Amino acid sequence: MTSRIRRAGIAVAAVALLAGGWSLFNILSPRAMPLPGCAHPALWAHRGFHVNAQENSVASVSAAVTKGFCGAEIDVQWFNDRGLVVAHDDVEEGDLLPNALTLAQLLDSLPQPPQYLWLDFKNLDVHNAAAAAAHIDSLIAAHHFAHRFVVESVSSVPLRMLWWHAPQVIPAYWINRPPHGWKGPLHDAQIAAAIGLLGLPTLSVPKEMLTDHLTSLFGHLSLYTWTCNSRAGIEYARAHGAKVVLTDGDFAQLYAKTEK
Repeated sequence: MTSRIRRAGIAVAAVALLAGGWSLFNILSPRAMPLPGCAHPALWAHRGFHVNAQENSVASVSAAVTKGFCGAEIDVQWFNDRGLVVAHDDVEEGDLLPNALTLAQLLDSLPQPPQYLWLDFKNLDVHNAAAAAAHIDSLIAAHHFAHRFVVESVSSVPLRMLWWHAPQVIPAYWINRPPHGWKGPLHDAQIAAAIGLLGLPTLSVPKEMLTDHLTSLFGHLSLYTWTCNSRAGIEYARAHGAKVVLTDGDFAQLYAKTEK
């Protein structure tokens, strides 16, 4: 009997989450954000264009600009004494080299910055969100980069906190791959509730998740996807409403018409 009551309680809670999530989503959901100056979809270089350069470097971001990409993605982590450091893998502060490249140094060193820079923020949390926002705001002012930083995180609440403190960034909520079976609709409702409550306008979606189902639910938002390394993959992403497509390939000129 206790087990039956528990299962019934879980079912009721699941229904409540579904209903509440979709209610919030329908009432408060934002709309897609424009990307002036980019093609549609916008093809951006993944970790810079690193075929002949070390990824996540000044050279790779410069190569992305030279190749004609209007945006480049790099990985960053926050350290209290250095600000945002360009680094992909999880590292402790003591493991960083003294000359580790910071985001500020990257921007200072670029002969020409890309139109947009996507920051995959690996360790954003509630403790560093405000400090990171102030740091990014200072870079926006120094480099005239308003509405040109995309800040991506898997953590929705810290992302909203950062956006609150730095409203001139474009926040992108990184969606985890959904569980199988009956938990799938709950996963959808969780995303909907987060978007409804937090107003996040952009979803960062692994290419395997960019399905008819997902676009039917969230296609009115800005959908960014990664990493598509063939023309067929890029065309699939375009057909499913992707606004930005990350690629490692030399596809910058695939779409010539720019968005006005």
